[in-house]
Amino acid sequence: MIRRALFASIAASILAACGKSEPTEEVAEGEPQDDQMASGGKIDARLKELGIEIPEAATPIAAYTPIRMVGNMVYIAGQGPKMSGTVGIEFTRDQAYGAARSAAISVLSQLKKACDGDLDRVVQCVQLQGIVRSTPDFTEQHLVINGASELLRDVFGDAGLAARAAVGTNALPVGFVCEVIATFEIRDA
Repeated sequence: MIRRALFASIAASILAACGKSEPTEEVAEGEPQDDQMASGGKIDARLKELGIEIPEAATPIAAYTPIRMVGNMVYIAGQGPKMSGTVGIEFTRDQAYGAARSAAISVLSQLKKACDGDLDRVVQCVQLQGIVRSTPDFTEQHLVINGASELLRDVFGDAGLAARAAVGTNALPVGFVCEVIATFEIRDA
């Protein structure tokens, strides 16, 4: 407690020396600072309502960029969940649906980075591609990728629904159970 008071006093002295005013409220430990704050807009409120926390955007695992912006279009490289395995062996369709939902949350983390933290800049999801690692006899990839599509619809409304493809494959990088690729149109900052 004494250490915290000492650091607060030192910080106040440094701020005063720099011509800055003292903060009026003490920030609780673990609360985001101003530079970590979400945009606080409509989409952030919707995410909070849905109980969705957007993690920090992941760094690439190979030689590529996770985000490419061309004009007002944001192309997001394939994002996978933290689940490895095959639908029809280790995972059921419903479990893989959850994995696709998780991959879509990773898509949102990259999108938020592209939008400088302001998801209210999103105009629409233009295209969504989902790849499902599954057994040769599994034919419900479209229902798995609904996990991603429905999440984006829940967050952005009709603007979250996109032209879409859902395909199956025998393998994905690092054993991902699925991978989601997305393209969004955004507004200028």
